[in-house]
Amino acid sequence: MTGSPHQAGHRLGDGRHTAWTTAPILAALLLLVATFLHSPLADDLPGNTFAILIALVIGATVLWMDVSPTRLRGVGAVEWAMALYLMWNAYSVIAPHEYSTVVPLDGLDYPPARFIMTGTVIPFLMYVVGRYAFDRPAAVRLALWTVLALAAYSAWVSILEFTGPASWVWPRSIVDGSLPADQTWVGRAVGVVNQPVVNGLILILGFAIAITLMSRHGEPMWRRCLLLVVAVACGYGLYLTHTRAAWLSGLVMLVLGALLAKGYRSGFTAALGLIAAVVALNWSVFISSDRAAGGVGSQSEVWDRLNMIRTALWAFGQKPIEGWGINRFRAVNTFHHQQWAPEVPWRNGYGMPSHMNELGILAELGLIGLALWIGVLALIAHRLWDAYRTLPDGDICGKPLAVIGIIALATLLCTGSTVDLRFLDFPTAAVFLLVGIAVGWCDRHKRGQAASRDKAVTHAVSAAHP
Repeated sequence: MTGSPHQAGHRLGDGRHTAWTTAPILAALLLLVATFLHSPLADDLPGNTFAILIALVIGATVLWMDVSPTRLRGVGAVEWAMALYLMWNAYSVIAPHEYSTVVPLDGLDYPPARFIMTGTVIPFLMYVVGRYAFDRPAAVRLALWTVLALAAYSAWVSILEFTGPASWVWPRSIVDGSLPADQTWVGRAVGVVNQPVVNGLILILGFAIAITLMSRHGEPMWRRCLLLVVAVACGYGLYLTHTRAAWLSGLVMLVLGALLAKGYRSGFTAALGLIAAVVALNWSVFISSDRAAGGVGSQSEVWDRLNMIRTALWAFGQKPIEGWGINRFRAVNTFHHQQWAPEVPWRNGYGMPSHMNELGILAELGLIGLALWIGVLALIAHRLWDAYRTLPDGDICGKPLAVIGIIALATLLCTGSTVDLRFLDFPTAAVFLLVGIAVGWCDRHKRGQAASRDKAVTHAVSAAHP
């Protein structure tokens, strides 16, 4: 990739490099790390911390755009879809609704502005910054290693949660049982984010990035060995989540890697084969309800989700267009809790937030909100597939970057089938950053190819008409 048209004038070490060329990159990664540490530091951070970080990222990006004449320009369909979805969220905040955002069962309030910032503003901002500002290989590698380092730490605390010593684990809430009662998952690796499903997504991203970087022939042997250790730790940490949704997402990651990772699929296929063999040899244990032994059976959690699905569909039937209002599913699920079937206990899932991202959006933002959200996802998926077909094979900023983006988006969708992603800032921020970077490099590659064709045509015309 050295010397390619889309990199001209954008190398970290060239004469035109200024502090502003790295400012949006560092600001975005700082925001990413802050979302990772959000849970353990929630009581120590000032209330406006994330607003300040968002303003810092926006300001740094705007100034970078002003001093970068060769940057990507124009707003694409993805950005327009994001803007419309964000506007619909804002409309839902100011529109009158039957219920408030105060949770009826405990009296706690999760302000809509914070809800939108966590689930919409931060991930969308990361996508935009990733697409435009991460325009150099060094910046891309910095982003990948940052996500990998966070995943490695999450693997570290996930393993130590069960093996100790407890003094090596931070935050201590992972091992001392100080989490609120409704956020404790006994026997599951919750990681820094204190949520096993989200922790699983982080570990999946770490595994995929580690395998990808390990396949690069330019990496020194010591670093490739380190990457192998991180990949194994992430895989083992994922197992320790003892969570079906995380395991399903991990399976999706391995299958996609085996299908798409041209030239380095052996790591994905080996892990896939190992998992298949272990499950086959322990099938009776696997389908049992003993989570500690690796079982996936848990009827109570299935009942929770069935009742919440029924409640969300009932809510949609009552207010199909605009929904019941953003961040009001718990109120609806308290005052209008529905039962899936007579054999499913009515109490299961009562008063809980939606455990399905898209159904939560459907109930709260109606058909318009869900259509806009699916539009964002569909457009991103299309751009990622275009990147996979367009980018060259060999370089880390080529097809491997598109594979990471595809895996990240697919696992996010799997995770969203069991949790409401709008409550979770780090996984959506990390995924949207990675997919934005991949889409941006596809745009630059196409621009470079177009410039080369134009130059060749100009040269041919000049030669024919001296």
